[in-house]
Amino acid sequence: MTAPIIVYRPLLHLQPLTALGADDGAAVDVSCDMASVELTPDTPVTEVENFCGKYTIPDEANVEATFEYIINEDTYANWSALVGKRVRAELYDRTDATWYRTFETEIVINPALYGPDTPGEPRQFSNTQAVLSAVARVAVESS
Repeated sequence: MTAPIIVYRPLLHLQPLTALGADDGAAVDVSCDMASVELTPDTPVTEVENFCGKYTIPDEANVEATFEYIINEDTYANWSALVGKRVRAELYDRTDATWYRTFETEIVINPALYGPDTPGEPRQFSNTQAVLSAVARVAVESS
């Protein structure tokens, strides 16, 4: 098993996509809502036994993303436009990064609706998102 990548207080932009994969409107900066993003790769193995003995065959690797949210009243509106949409996530390790990780996922729930609802306190909640594309490293375009 490969160790996960955990980015605390990430800079995270979510770009809604059309059915054809093109950008659909403006990207949404959800950085203020994120405590961390964890990318966890997993390579399942199949154990096989035949007349030559036992051995394992690695299967296709897959990745999951765990989003840890901290949502306050000021950022509830960020999520309603994203629910039910496939998005391209652009995950920066820090604000002055020269590159970022990108992958596609689908926002299936509104995280602003989950977690403890204590008056005056932010909602804290985490969930695991399916990663629907390969995770790629992209250089930041300089302007």
